[in-house]
Amino acid sequence: MTAQSNNNESTFVLQYMKAMGRAVTIRVMLHLKRIKYTNKVITADEVATDRAALPFGQVPVLIETKADGSTLELGESLAIEHYLAEKFGWLGSTAEEAALLKSISLNIYFSLYNNCFVAKVPVNEAIVDPNSVFNTKALPLFIATHERWLLKNGNNGHFFGDKLTYPDLTMLHWIRLFEGLGVKLDEKSPIKKVEATIKAMEEWQGKYDAFHPFSSIDV
Repeated sequence: MTAQSNNNESTFVLQYMKAMGRAVTIRVMLHLKRIKYTNKVITADEVATDRAALPFGQVPVLIETKADGSTLELGESLAIEHYLAEKFGWLGSTAEEAALLKSISLNIYFSLYNNCFVAKVPVNEAIVDPNSVFNTKALPLFIATHERWLLKNGNNGHFFGDKLTYPDLTMLHWIRLFEGLGVKLDEKSPIKKVEATIKAMEEWQGKYDAFHPFSSIDV
């Protein structure tokens, strides 16, 4: 799957598996900006066979080739997301705005990642158990925290201003993960409004469903 070019000076190769997984937000960013990029599918066996060929011995890896022929090879999914978010104008216009937007995005990520994928109790068990730490503490705190941020911005479907920014995309990722994990959010929640607002963007080019975290790419 290759996105269309918008005459950007750089071209990109994304090394990852066929699954969206940890590369989904990266792929979403490139797709929404209609940036020319190539998915280079790499299997778990290939990673294990030659970890030295990758910056940190793991994927995703983004390789950018600029107009002058120079290249940037970047590992770690969050670092790649931050780089693209800044490059594509989704981190505000000042260092202060960028820091604020990153802080919101990182709080979304770590508040949920630490509970969904690091916790001792498997997340599926935690979701089924209404008395689990996830349901009684982690999820309510997460919802209250980010509904407060969204209401502070006017409950317009964005965390900052009236346009798409990086934390909007981070939130969308976790909302869609929630779907697959069986977590139900109140349809009237400002968090669900973020999902509806982004889903309505024409930039998806009719491929919104193809970029679900649990889906795979066609190559």
